[in-house]
Amino acid sequence: MTTVAITLASCQKLVNVTPQNQLTPAQTLVDVNGYLTLLTGVYSGVEGYTYWGRDIMIEGDALADNIVTNNGQAGGRYTSANLNIAGNTFNIWTNSYFYINQINTIIAGINTLTNVTPAQQPLQAQILAQAYALRGLLYFDLARVYGWEPNNVPTSGPDAGFNFSAVLRLTPVTTIPAATKQTRSTIAQTYTQIESDLLKSISLFQAIGTAKPKTVYAFSESAAHGFLAKVYLYAQDYPNCVAQCQAALNPAICPAVLTPAGTYSKAFKTIPNPESLIELNYVQTVQVAGVTGSNSALYTYTQPTGYGFTGPGLPGGPSAFSTFGGQTASAELVASFEAADDRKAMFYNSRTATTATVLTWANKYSGANGPYTDNIPMLRYADVLLMEAEAMAAQGQYGPAQALVVQLRAARNATTATVPADATLNAFIQNERRRELFFEGNRFFDLKRLGGGITKAAATAVGTLSPTDYRLIAPLPAAEVLFNPALPQNPNY
Repeated sequence: MTTVAITLASCQKLVNVTPQNQLTPAQTLVDVNGYLTLLTGVYSGVEGYTYWGRDIMIEGDALADNIVTNNGQAGGRYTSANLNIAGNTFNIWTNSYFYINQINTIIAGINTLTNVTPAQQPLQAQILAQAYALRGLLYFDLARVYGWEPNNVPTSGPDAGFNFSAVLRLTPVTTIPAATKQTRSTIAQTYTQIESDLLKSISLFQAIGTAKPKTVYAFSESAAHGFLAKVYLYAQDYPNCVAQCQAALNPAICPAVLTPAGTYSKAFKTIPNPESLIELNYVQTVQVAGVTGSNSALYTYTQPTGYGFTGPGLPGGPSAFSTFGGQTASAELVASFEAADDRKAMFYNSRTATTATVLTWANKYSGANGPYTDNIPMLRYADVLLMEAEAMAAQGQYGPAQALVVQLRAARNATTATVPADATLNAFIQNERRRELFFEGNRFFDLKRLGGGITKAAATAVGTLSPTDYRLIAPLPAAEVLFNPALPQNPNY
């Protein structure tokens, strides 16, 4: 269940997500509000804890080098992922296709309505634009979790030449028998479809002509440009990446700003985060109430149990909140910051209520929206700025790229004199992405797409994963492969 603010919608709606063994009855989609309800259900799925609501945001840091899972505190959460044990990784395949089918229903049907009044036409167009953006996002996540990126397919090891990505389903399935058994598309075909969806979304938003969105709690033209920039970055299409970054941050359409020096921590305690191009909004009494919320939220995974905070953002003594907080900041991550860097203030040392051992915690998810409750900034201004810098540097445009990194570091009270203006800037930018975007769902995917391997935090005792390690892509669910033998499973699974 979820509350999602849809631009131009007259009210917020609560939606019960249909169980996955049922399909939305077509008879409910008789007007624009019916399609709005269906779209809201998709946002509800994106908010799920095993998707953007938690795992996309921090499991990648556990799979990479930013998190050390403390087994005594984690209650088994991410323990195997942090050790990179085969198969213990993201699990988004089945749910994603359920929501893709809902989106396909919207795309196929909303423009066939004959009862749309002139006053409802802007909302109709908004729903369709958001549906295309969401389908692009869902396929992008499937592509980067279950396959390799363009220009990054291994040439050795068990994944040598493995060129399969997502199954591209683009039309709605209304009955279970009608679901055809499709094989997986190639990486190039999948990325082409993602690009097409996001470009279609952008075109629709531009036709609406709403400029800056009235809310960041749903896709907008700015957010669609930003995610398309990320798609181009993964595909190493650097000129198009730069163009999309610049379009995303165009002040005429961008709802976000780069927050000034001294406000980095405050931004994560502000609802919404002023740097968010798109943000998932969580209502404590709706999404985080009861056992599920207290056991599964980002706060629960990243804060010490019963200890650490006596007031908003104040490290202190005992707290009333119990957690399974075992996802601690690696020593290597903390050591990457200068002392005066605003971002270093996000880390604090504390014991828990169950042990006197002092651990290092990251305070990005501090219950800013209520007990156990934090919004999710899916895409921030700083991320887009660094993508633009990376794409420029990759083309040898070191001066303009350096200027963007200097702009960001000045806004974080970090030294700017050390930012290089030569080929070493490429590595510097990746380190800057690590410093800026820790615990925000980027580190594992950044290391994977760049093909340099993953050197794990020393405290994990895992060592280094090679760039071609089969564990860098997740296995398809066994039930899916059993149901469809023509569906290629990822190597070594």
